[in-house]
Amino acid sequence: MTNEFNIVDFAGLNSDRPWELEQSTPTDFRAVVEGKEICSIDELGKSIASFIGESIEAEEVESPDGDIPWALRVRVVGLPTDFVIWAEPLNEATLEAAKIEAGWILALQTVLHPGDPLTHFSNLLRLIGGIQLPIHSVCDLATGRWFPKDIIEKVFVIDDVEPPEEILWITRLVEAPEDNDPENRWAWVSTHGLNRCGRVELEMLGVPAVLCSEAVHIVDGLAALTLETPLPPVGQPISLGSNLLVSLMACDQALGMLDEKMPGLEDHLTPSVAICSPDGTKVFPEDALQTLNLGETAVMKTTRSTNRQSLLARNQWGLLVKTVNQIGESEHATCLVQVPWSNTEDPEAPREYLWFKVVEANNTQIVGELAHKPALVTNLEEGHRENIMQDDLSDWVVVTPVGPMGPGDADAIDSFLDQFNS
Repeated sequence: MTNEFNIVDFAGLNSDRPWELEQSTPTDFRAVVEGKEICSIDELGKSIASFIGESIEAEEVESPDGDIPWALRVRVVGLPTDFVIWAEPLNEATLEAAKIEAGWILALQTVLHPGDPLTHFSNLLRLIGGIQLPIHSVCDLATGRWFPKDIIEKVFVIDDVEPPEEILWITRLVEAPEDNDPENRWAWVSTHGLNRCGRVELEMLGVPAVLCSEAVHIVDGLAALTLETPLPPVGQPISLGSNLLVSLMACDQALGMLDEKMPGLEDHLTPSVAICSPDGTKVFPEDALQTLNLGETAVMKTTRSTNRQSLLARNQWGLLVKTVNQIGESEHATCLVQVPWSNTEDPEAPREYLWFKVVEANNTQIVGELAHKPALVTNLEEGHRENIMQDDLSDWVVVTPVGPMGPGDADAIDSFLDQFNS
């Protein structure tokens, strides 16, 4: 069914935007539905219309496979492209993995809008989670991620904070040779899922394995930025943050620079580009990775990611205040808040995101002490104290012996506080 019902065929790269596709590759979902009986095509159409709250345009399309009882092409107001949805049997392996007695598969295929694939993706999962069927879980085939029904409801239906951009792709890490000690291995980092967003996949090759975490940070950071800003041509330096310069290299050229023991030499079946040093002399951006490793800077975030994190931080103000007051002056944990700051009142002026160590907090404000020397802001010195309100926040973090936790880790923070108090 997947082969027969591809909405588009892959059509190559656009010469005007060298790292964007003329046509995104399809996005496929497979929802496991509990129950012995597959619903009828009419029941499904009514269920979709009921969730949308208005009539839909739908037409039955021919099912080429005898195991597929029906297939439906649907157009919904608010979704930028049509989708094809069909029913198919559930194989024994999936049935066993889902731990259900009986079930069937509701499959959906479409093409994400390249202008805003995250919203399109979220609305599709919201639709699948909202129709009146006993959905058990949904698999996103491009990434292999499974979303249980309760997660779909929490993340895509109920929560007013949109999911992070990284939900659109996965970043895979491969190290080799396996029989070498970790410090003598190389890493290959690659994204899987950007093609369905209309972008080429990103790779980083020939990375010393000891710098693999930093490589993943850069690949993920640049992947998100491609959704907001077109990538430059080969050889043009890209700044991903303070002292974080990289450039792009055609994968064929990058592969030619690898040692035969390095991972990533196999055939590349999807359009991709390699992230290399800013001058193109090294197959990986060594200086940028070393800078990240020293903890002296961070990878730039997209405007969308920054706004999302700000909303999340502000929504969890109560948890922050509670954490500050329970930790007190303990040497084992501390709270930091992030505030965007500018040298002028001009709303268009460049902003630096400053971290303040929380000294005290109540329900209306936090007293913070500047925790580092600013790089751009010239009117503040390290140690400066500031009264910080809820609407000032762009992020916050609790630094603990088990690692940092932020506003998206509410359950983990509550668990830590329970242990901390005991």
